[in-house]
Amino acid sequence: MSGDDGKGSNKRDGETEAKADSKDKQKKQQQLPMASFSELFSFFETTRTRALFAVGCFAGVLNGLVYPILAYLFSNSFSDLGGAAGGMASIRNIAFQFLVVGAYAFVVATVQTSCVEVAATRATLAFRKQWFAALLRQDAAFFDVHDVSGLASTVGASATKVRRGLGRKFGEGVQFGTTFVGGIIYAFYASWRVALVVIGVLPFVSISALAVMKINQSQTARATKAYSSAGGVAYQAVASIRTVLSLNSLPIFIKEYTVRIYLSCLSY
Repeated sequence: MSGDDGKGSNKRDGETEAKADSKDKQKKQQQLPMASFSELFSFFETTRTRALFAVGCFAGVLNGLVYPILAYLFSNSFSDLGGAAGGMASIRNIAFQFLVVGAYAFVVATVQTSCVEVAATRATLAFRKQWFAALLRQDAAFFDVHDVSGLASTVGASATKVRRGLGRKFGEGVQFGTTFVGGIIYAFYASWRVALVVIGVLPFVSISALAVMKINQSQTARATKAYSSAGGVAYQAVASIRTVLSLNSLPIFIKEYTVRIYLSCLSY
């Protein structure tokens, strides 16, 4: 009896140590630092890709100036229409001004989106190649810690993030950042008192924006982990399809896959 009790306690101790090790590994994976901008920009391997990205960012700056220009035109057009004495001539001039601004916005927005999306697509391809090459360089101990079956899903989800972050999202960040700076400058030019009131409210808006950004980052991390787990289940089912069919375990794998996909949807 004492021998059986000793074996049972050793088994429980081993399970406890295994759980503790798995928790430590998860904590280490969660504490990995985020990639810097220099590391992201390193995926622009060719000079042509860097030039396309630079042209897209410059077009984003020009596109960001559209709203300050529109604010200036609106302020002048209301005063011109209020004291218009030339009849349709002043209205025609205002219409042509807005037409020119609309054509300008269409051209710069097209150049911005096209250039950054093409550059981001090429950077994503380089990201996939470098990730795969890095996986091949690892030793056997790396694959004892990380789930091999879920790596493919992780690569796909991460590549999608890189394409969105370096593509349309980055272009919109440059655009709206320019709009913010240009709007503040024009606000001080038009009415510095109102501009001071707006700046006084900005800290509260910034705090709420940071909170939303943190929530989105945590949701993305949970969704990536759930997709990786779902990919692992799919890989195990396909790799052992004969055993799964012989044991009639297909409904179990379908249920596990559905649960993990549902968890990834809940993360969003």
